[in-house]
Amino acid sequence: MSIKVIDYIRDIEVQIEYTRRKFAEEIQLIENNYHKEVKELQRNYQFQLKEYSLLKESELESQLTTEQQQLEKNFEENKAALEMKFAQNKQEIVNRILREVLNQYGNRQNEEADTVS
Repeated sequence: MSIKVIDYIRDIEVQIEYTRRKFAEEIQLIENNYHKEVKELQRNYQFQLKEYSLLKESELESQLTTEQQQLEKNFEENKAALEMKFAQNKQEIVNRILREVLNQYGNRQNEEADTVS
């Protein structure tokens, strides 16, 4: 082989090595940009997730408060109705007892009073 061919082959090898290094640098640059974009996306999504979480938590707390108030209102209404029913039943029992006592003893006192007079 002649020196020209050997020099030509060496030049080609140098160009190949230069091109390989250039591609390696570009690949590294692309990979660095890729990792940078992924980290940025992760930060954005984490921020959005945190905002969404806070918003959802606020909505759920509001819903919980509303439901607690409704349950408390229902409880108070049921309690008042039961207290009224209890008072009515108590009064009915007292009236029944009074009628029974008057039926049994009230007439006797009137009979005794009639016999004594």
